[in-house]
Amino acid sequence: MAFEFGAMDHEYFMREALKEAELAARDGERPIGAVIVHNGRIIGKSCARHLSRRSDIAHAEMNAMLQAEQYLNMHARDGCIIYTTVEPCVMCLGAIVMSNIHHVVYGLADNWIRPGEMLEMDYVRRHIENYLGGVLAEASADLFEKNRPEDLSIMREGRHPGARP
Repeated sequence: MAFEFGAMDHEYFMREALKEAELAARDGERPIGAVIVHNGRIIGKSCARHLSRRSDIAHAEMNAMLQAEQYLNMHARDGCIIYTTVEPCVMCLGAIVMSNIHHVVYGLADNWIRPGEMLEMDYVRRHIENYLGGVLAEASADLFEKNRPEDLSIMREGRHPGARP
C-alpha cells in the first residue's frame, strides 16, 4: 500500500494528540501533545513534561520520538507523520528532521518562535515533505486559554512581553 498524506484522517490523529495535551494540562504542564503515526497506527505518543521531569527538552514531540525511537529507526522514511497540538519549536523540528519524519501536522501556530521559517533552509526543505498547520487549532487554543492564557497570547501575538525589542 502506497503512502498518501492527503488520504490520512488528520483530525482523528490530532484528537489523539489533544488527549495527550489534556493529560499535560491536568498535571500542570503546558497543554501540548504529540502522536506519531505509521500506516494508520499510533507508534508513539506523549505530552509536555517540562515540570515533572525538570527538563527543558521534555517537549511532547521529543518524548513521543523517544518512545518510538526503535520503530522510527526502521520505518521513519516509510511515511511516518508526527501530529502535534502546537507548531513544533526549533529544537523539535530539528529532531523531527534528524529522525527522518518527513510529514508534520500541527494545530496552533506559534507566531513568536515561528519555526516554520526553518523550512526556508535547504537541508530542512529536503527532509520535510508536508508541513500542515491549523488542524483543530481552536481546540488547542481552548486548552491554552483554560490553562495557560499568557502562553496563548504570546503565540498568537508573536511577541513575549519580557523580550527585548
